[in-house]
Amino acid sequence: MLESITIHNYAIIDEMTVEIPGGLTVITGETGAGKSIVVDAMELVLGARASSEMIRSGADRLDVTGVFTLDEGTVIDQLPEDVTENVLILRRELRVDGSGRCYINDRPVTLKALKKVGDCLVDLHGQHDHQSLFEISEHVMFLDGFGGLMPLTQEVQQLFNEFIQIRNTIGKIRNHIENAQRNKELHDFQIKEIDQAKIVPGEDTEVGQDIQRLSRAVELKEFGWRAFETLSESDGSVEDLLGNLMSGIEGLERSDPALTPFVQRLEELATGVSELAGDLRRYADEIEDDPGLLAELEDRLALIERLKKKYGPLLEDVFAYREKIGAETQSHQDFVVKLEKLEIRLEEIKTKLYYRALKLSEKRKKLGPMLSGEVESHLAELGLSGAKLVIEFTECESGEELVVNNKVVVNSAGIDRVEFMFSANPGEPPRPLVKIASGGELSRVMLALKLALSKVDSVPTMVFDEIDVGVSGRVAEAVGKKLLKLSENRQVIVVTHLPQIAGKAGQHFSARKSVENGRTRANLVKLDETMRQKELASMLSGENLTEAALEHAKELMQKSENDNSVS
Repeated sequence: MLESITIHNYAIIDEMTVEIPGGLTVITGETGAGKSIVVDAMELVLGARASSEMIRSGADRLDVTGVFTLDEGTVIDQLPEDVTENVLILRRELRVDGSGRCYINDRPVTLKALKKVGDCLVDLHGQHDHQSLFEISEHVMFLDGFGGLMPLTQEVQQLFNEFIQIRNTIGKIRNHIENAQRNKELHDFQIKEIDQAKIVPGEDTEVGQDIQRLSRAVELKEFGWRAFETLSESDGSVEDLLGNLMSGIEGLERSDPALTPFVQRLEELATGVSELAGDLRRYADEIEDDPGLLAELEDRLALIERLKKKYGPLLEDVFAYREKIGAETQSHQDFVVKLEKLEIRLEEIKTKLYYRALKLSEKRKKLGPMLSGEVESHLAELGLSGAKLVIEFTECESGEELVVNNKVVVNSAGIDRVEFMFSANPGEPPRPLVKIASGGELSRVMLALKLALSKVDSVPTMVFDEIDVGVSGRVAEAVGKKLLKLSENRQVIVVTHLPQIAGKAGQHFSARKSVENGRTRANLVKLDETMRQKELASMLSGENLTEAALEHAKELMQKSENDNSVS
């Protein structure tokens, strides 16, 4: 339960800490005194939306901290796996620039995580929450909550979301396949054209060089032989000249040893010339003068150039393009296979979704009369004797059409459209609650629903902010008794303007405003018996406290003590 709440710089509250026991606690006070601001602060620390406008004027940030104690085997089992402590400290901080931070036991968490934990700790019914009854889509949530159907409801929702996701994916894949199919014939031709050419990297350069050599084969061969003869075979060849020099210098070497190095160099030159002559002869022998091969190479180069012109401009670009369209072709095949698998999966989900939604519908229809009976019982005790709540089931109006033996419309909530039909007076036919119920009747229907849900709801703390709108007198007394009964096995906090309800509380706070140093500030004052009597008397008669009002307040307190002892 909520042990305490500390508020800093929220609206007209500068600093306040309130310790709250179990049982029934009420908060009263004049309009604008700040009693609902406390509830708003509770909402904030539980993960509600926030605005920097909430920050007290002149402050740079607001801070709200709630301390909760948990009982094992109840709420703690529903918390996220990483939250294992029996004491939880939730803190929310908001700065004037709109930024904020959330903490659980001083560990930073996301707002989503904070709200998830907060939803397990407190059921908060704000001033206008009874208006959620105007939202027909909310009616099915009350029914599912009453019957403990949320796990099955969530399974249906997950299946529906998966169905929609896969269906959308299938649509995208089909578009991709259609686009690829339009290009497939062209790509198949292009792949065949490139593959049949059997080109290799650098082939255009190599073939071009071969063509240059073959086109001048005669000249190259003649040059090779001419060079060979000049170096080795003709009269007065280089080899002959070097031989003559060698013979002459060898005769003189004995006379001057300084010529010995020149002899060695001439020998090296002679050897080099001989080797060069041999290489040139082999070169000339190997030169092919083949007009047929030249024509083949020219045709090959023309083919390569055509491919480069179509898919290039470089040969590397031709290979890159072939790889690209090849990948697209393979991707097309992969998408076809993936589409087949997804279509099978879609049918599986469709069938499972239908039968799970059908099971959910059957359970709901069995629970409908049970919830109606429970609510009508509470309504009778809340001054609406003879009121009827009928839960009407019709088919969903919109959603994804699934065909399994028959045509059924299903959405994320299943196949049911659930609407509360209400009759406040005996003999009147039930009509849509959203059209006929008054404000006071709506408040009592909401309270009756909360009371019905409390039997299956394990949330340990319930907060009602002016649940008593539109009620007074005997009905207010009945509402007070219901809230007191509800507080027997959980913590109940009520913001009220009715003394009949306030008188039932085990602890009573009064919201007070004061002006200090020119600034308005609000605070909650815990009332003792004397202060409480005056507060109740003021709620009965206004600012002028009469003896009759004080006596009436005393009677309310005594009656409430009797109610507490009986309960």
